[in-house]
Amino acid sequence: MLVRSESPPTADVIGLALEVLAAQGLRGEAARAALDAMARERGLPVKRCAALIVAAVDGRTG
Repeated sequence: MLVRSESPPTADVIGLALEVLAAQGLRGEAARAALDAMARERGLPVKRCAALIVAAVDGRTG
Protein backbone atom coordinates (compact mmCIF):
# COMPACT_ATOMS: atom_id res chain seq x y z
CA MET A 1 0.00 0.00 0.00
CA LEU A 2 1.34 3.42 -0.93
CA VAL A 3 1.63 6.10 1.71
CA ARG A 4 0.59 9.52 0.50
CA SER A 5 2.92 12.31 1.55
CA GLU A 6 1.72 15.72 2.66
CA SER A 7 3.36 17.56 -0.22
CA PRO A 8 3.87 16.53 -3.83
CA PRO A 9 7.40 15.90 -5.14
CA THR A 10 9.38 18.99 -6.06
CA ALA A 11 8.97 18.58 -9.82
CA ASP A 12 5.21 18.18 -9.42
CA VAL A 13 4.67 21.26 -7.26
CA ILE A 14 6.89 23.39 -9.49
CA GLY A 15 5.10 22.06 -12.57
CA LEU A 16 1.74 22.91 -11.05
CA ALA A 17 2.91 26.41 -10.16
CA LEU A 18 4.17 26.88 -13.72
CA GLU A 19 0.73 25.81 -14.98
CA VAL A 20 -0.86 28.46 -12.76
CA LEU A 21 1.50 31.08 -14.16
CA ALA A 22 0.75 29.88 -17.70
CA ALA A 23 -2.96 30.41 -17.02
CA GLN A 24 -2.02 34.00 -16.17
CA GLY A 25 -0.29 34.42 -19.54
CA LEU A 26 3.31 33.51 -18.65
CA ARG A 27 4.71 30.57 -20.56
CA GLY A 28 7.98 28.66 -20.75
CA GLU A 29 11.05 30.55 -19.63
CA ALA A 30 8.99 33.61 -18.67
CA ALA A 31 6.98 31.55 -16.17
CA ARG A 32 10.12 29.97 -14.73
CA ALA A 33 11.82 33.37 -14.46
CA ALA A 34 8.75 34.78 -12.69
CA LEU A 35 8.71 31.88 -10.23
CA ASP A 36 12.43 32.30 -9.55
CA ALA A 37 12.00 36.06 -9.06
CA MET A 38 9.04 35.59 -6.67
CA ALA A 39 11.05 33.13 -4.60
CA ARG A 40 14.10 35.40 -4.52
CA GLU A 41 12.03 38.48 -3.55
CA ARG A 42 10.47 36.57 -0.66
CA GLY A 43 13.69 34.86 0.43
CA LEU A 44 12.15 31.42 -0.09
CA PRO A 45 13.32 28.30 -1.88
CA VAL A 46 11.65 27.91 -5.29
CA LYS A 47 9.85 24.75 -4.15
CA ARG A 48 8.28 26.57 -1.18
CA CYS A 49 7.22 29.52 -3.31
CA ALA A 50 5.70 27.13 -5.85
CA ALA A 51 3.83 25.34 -3.06
CA LEU A 52 2.39 28.66 -1.87
CA ILE A 53 1.19 29.47 -5.38
CA VAL A 54 -0.51 26.08 -5.70
CA ALA A 55 -2.03 26.40 -2.21
CA ALA A 56 -3.42 29.84 -3.06
CA VAL A 57 -5.13 28.47 -6.15
CA ASP A 58 -6.50 25.54 -4.15
CA GLY A 59 -7.86 27.96 -1.56
CA ARG A 60 -5.53 26.76 1.17
CA THR A 61 -2.99 28.72 3.15
CA GLY A 62 0.45 27.41 3.83
